[in-house]
Amino acid sequence: MEYLIAAITGYLFGSVNMAYIISKSRGVNIKAVGSHNAGASNVFISVGKVFGVAVGAFDVLKAFCASQLIAFLFPETFEAAVFAGVMAIVGHIFPFWMKFSGGKGLAPFMGTVLFVDWRVFIAFAVIIAAITLITDYIAVGTLAVSLLMPIYAAAAKYGVFLTVIFALLCALIWFKHIDNIKRLLKGEEIGMFGKNKKKAVKQ
Repeated sequence: MEYLIAAITGYLFGSVNMAYIISKSRGVNIKAVGSHNAGASNVFISVGKVFGVAVGAFDVLKAFCASQLIAFLFPETFEAAVFAGVMAIVGHIFPFWMKFSGGKGLAPFMGTVLFVDWRVFIAFAVIIAAITLITDYIAVGTLAVSLLMPIYAAAAKYGVFLTVIFALLCALIWFKHIDNIKRLLKGEEIGMFGKNKKKAVKQ
């Protein structure tokens, strides 16, 4: 029962797509500009830096709060609370009200990591920031930290369930970034601060 409640709670929290809501309020169809992704990085590129940061913060918090709520309701089931955060990521990527086409999961992933261990959250944030500053591509940092999380879960002995969950989550995030990987290989990926910025023209 704990896991069912966690799954439903997490998914509903995650399905609130602030990237779409804020962009629409600014007269922008976020699915038709930039990377065509309804996430914080595309809002940052296509709508504005302040709006992008706000969306990113919201997306981190929705996963974190979903986990915290389940932890409050079921304090003896840490795995269920983490599962709620994971399902928030799923809801973010596949929101039912957007025809299951949302963001790519980085911000709610970080929210789940924050719940698991704030020190890992800070380490991952530093890694993402460093890689983004060096390459101008946040997708590279996203792929790196998503790969590191199941390795960390195994090393920290979080158990088979959470290690497998994070491994599956890593696979999902990499799958959602296939187009980014293809654009990176072709040198066509839109940079956060400069590279190929002209491709983020509003349509």
